[in-house]
Amino acid sequence: MAKDQQQPGSRPYVVQQIPLQSYHAQQVFKRGFEIYSRSIYSLSVVLRATTDEEKIRMIEGVIDEKLNNSNEDLRKEIEQLRKVAEDNGITLGKVDYSNPGTVEAKISSHRAARYVNLIREYDSLIASLDALWLSGMIPDRDYSQKIYEWKRRILRIATHVTGVVRQLAAESRKKEVEEKTEEQTGKLLTSDADPVPVKTEEMKRNDQIPALSEKPESSSRRGIASLMSW
Repeated sequence: MAKDQQQPGSRPYVVQQIPLQSYHAQQVFKRGFEIYSRSIYSLSVVLRATTDEEKIRMIEGVIDEKLNNSNEDLRKEIEQLRKVAEDNGITLGKVDYSNPGTVEAKISSHRAARYVNLIREYDSLIASLDALWLSGMIPDRDYSQKIYEWKRRILRIATHVTGVVRQLAAESRKKEVEEKTEEQTGKLLTSDADPVPVKTEEMKRNDQIPALSEKPESSSRRGIASLMSW
């Protein structure tokens, strides 16, 4: 029975076959997707049991905003390149690649699916850039700069989400240890407690004096500010 309890839970996922033509899109998938997928699943499902719900929702909101903005900006760039190609009589989609491939993406959350879609859009952007560059419409410097700017931007999402999740997990473990310590300390104090002293009249009067209220700063909000400063 103990052995069965140690087995990992059965989690839902969907497998997608993603065709990627360009080397850079393949690299982004290889370096970014798996760590992002694991981290976003942990944030959306696992850490919810031990982390403040408000903090989780605020972090998810920031991640959604990053994904939305990146996807929108990518589509705008692709549309601009298509307009340039159309104005110059260049047909996009005619470029062949020496080593195209199909990657397998195990989708375990809807945000993982959105990240895969971002990589697909990046592959489309590169295809447009390649066609225009091979036609001499884009200088070498602008061509390389655009490819690497987007490569860093997409990978940065995965890197920061992973960092956020690691910090939340560390905070969760620390909180769990503190709670266990307090529980054990409370039991020891209860077992060794002295008899409750009888209060004198002066002590009773002192109890009636209101104590100064101290409102501690929300650690949740401090944590969000530091976690999501990207």
